[in-house]
Order: sequence, then C-alpha cells, then structure tokens
Amino acid sequence: EHVGIFDQSSFAKYELSGPDAAKALDWICANDVSKPVGRLTYTQLLNTRGGIEADLTVSRLAEEKFYIVTGTGFRTHDASWISDHIGEGLDARLTDVTEDFGTLSLMGPRARDVLSAVTGSDVSNASFPFGHIREIVIAGHTVRALRVTYVGELGWELHVPIAATGEVFDALMAAGKEHDIRPVGYRALESLRLEKGYRAWGSDITPNDTPLEAGLGWAVKLRKHTDFVGRRALEKVGGASLKKRFAGFTVDDPEIVLLGRETDRK
Repeated sequence: EHVGIFDQSSFAKYELSGPDAAKALDWICANDVSKPVGRLTYTQLLNTRGGIEADLTVSRLAEEKFYIVTGTGFRTHDASWISDHIGEGLDARLTDVTEDFGTLSLMGPRARDVLSAVTGSDVSNASFPFGHIREIVIAGHTVRALRVTYVGELGWELHVPIAATGEVFDALMAAGKEHDIRPVGYRALESLRLEKGYRAWGSDITPNDTPLEAGLGWAVKLRKHTDFVGRRALEKVGGASLKKRFAGFTVDDPEIVLLGRETDRK
C-alpha cells in the first residue's frame, strides 16, 4: 500500500552505439527493439537451439545509441554474448557502463507521488507510460528513469550517476516519509517477482529452455519478417506440442515465504 526503494546498483549495464547498432540488435534480440527513441523493450537473447542465453531490457537513447540492462552476476556472460554476436562488418560498439551508474528502483502504489515530489518532470501515466525511458533531474542530478518493474507494481528504475546515488537516495527517502517509504532488500524482491510470475534467468529459465516453453512467446518477434539468432529453432517447434512448460505454484499457508528455488516434493 506504500512505497519502497530497492538498491539494484549491481545490475550490469552497457551502451551499444554506432550507425549499425539497431541492425546488430535486430539480429541479437528475440524481441523487436527497433522502436522509437525513448522506448524500452524486454527481450531474451537466444542460442541457435532457441534456448535463452540472457533476459534483459533494451532502451533506445538515440537513433544510434541503446542502453542495455541485465541481471546481477551476468555482466561478463552477457557482454561476451552480445559482443560475439554483432554481425561481421557492422559498425556497433559495446561499452560496459556498469560502474558509471547506481540503480535505485522506486516501487509501490505511491511511487509516482514520491517521484513527482523530487523532480520537475511530468511523471504522469499519460506523459511517462510503461515501457519508456526519460532523463529527469533529481536533487540536481540527471537521472535515467526507466518505467519498468520486476515486482509487479507501479515503479521506476532510476539509473543515477554513481557519485550522486547517495544524494538521490536521501531525496527519495525524505520525499517518501509521508508515504511510509522504506528500503527493501533482495529477498523481498524475489518473493514479489515470484508472486507476479516474473522469470529469473539461471533458475526459472536457462539456455535449455525456449521462450515458448517459458511462457514468453509474446516477447518474440516471430510475426515480424526479421531474422534473429534462434528463430529457425523456434519456428520448427512453434506448431508442435511442448514437451515441457513453465508453471507456477501457490501455497495455502500465508505464513510461508517463498524466495525461489524451493524443492517441490510430490
């Protein structure tokens, strides 16, 4: 009913830039990321078997510049995968900017109330809808605000110049005091994303699972006549019955806290 701040500064972050950046991502990403400047796309990166090698977001900062955010612990793996799959001869450069930005995720029903109190930018739903990225100013610092959520609630990922992370955090906490704002940890995040049904790469989805098996077929551009890594494998199994499928379970006891990776005994 209130609002919380998750420190997700450990997210890996890259910028892909150059005249052929969009073309490179068209081949690398399973979803359609060739959207207008200011748009954000959730996508998987697939291997030639259609398995999920990475699960991340791609935001378009400019015609020839994209901002890529992926999970904690996958920094080296995902950077290598992207670099290795940039088409030969394409003019696109991947830069690791993980250390340049802290990430404060402001989430909860009162997130907009808090954010609007610390910035002069319009953060209404009409002006700043889901799946968009904007630069806004908080506590005198320019922040990349991504309208996206991993907890199933209204919220923004705020990517802050690393040296300003403390000041922006303090400003958010002060503005959120009347809304009972609190810092929230990763264990709570795991429970919330499980409740929403969001997947985590490495546990729920792996290189041995396809987006179709994971219930993520909606995030694949099979209807678009664009080739991408893994497309042929998905087309082969697209019309067949799935041999396995991602499923979620609920428990009757409200006192049980689920954090992911629990053993299910039949």
